[in-house]
Amino acid sequence: MNQGMKAFLGASVIALGLAGPIAVAQDGVGASTAATQDVIDRPTDDQLRRYAGAVKKVSAVAAEYQPQLQAATTEPERQAVRAEADRHMVAQVEADGMSVDEYNGISRAVQRDPELRKKVEYLVNQ
Repeated sequence: MNQGMKAFLGASVIALGLAGPIAVAQDGVGASTAATQDVIDRPTDDQLRRYAGAVKKVSAVAAEYQPQLQAATTEPERQAVRAEADRHMVAQVEADGMSVDEYNGISRAVQRDPELRKKVEYLVNQ
């Protein structure tokens, strides 16, 4: 994959990864708890590697379900597509050994810390 495409994919993955699972935890698929609101201020290198892997997988799930979501003509259909995509996103996050709460906490830290965001983008693009 060329560098321009990797950079674009990295930025897209980060954007999609931050939006998707946070909505999952608040949507009722994952239990929304006080822990869900936590920010993991100093994620370890291992957590960041697992997070970057999960972001890639979550982005792939989002891309897979986007056409179905666009084709849905009613709100109940859209909700069903979102619920199915959310389940798959949660499964991808958990497959990398993370909880949704941990993933969301790192997502919040990445949103708040530009340096951390650059590090995650680098890991996603590797």
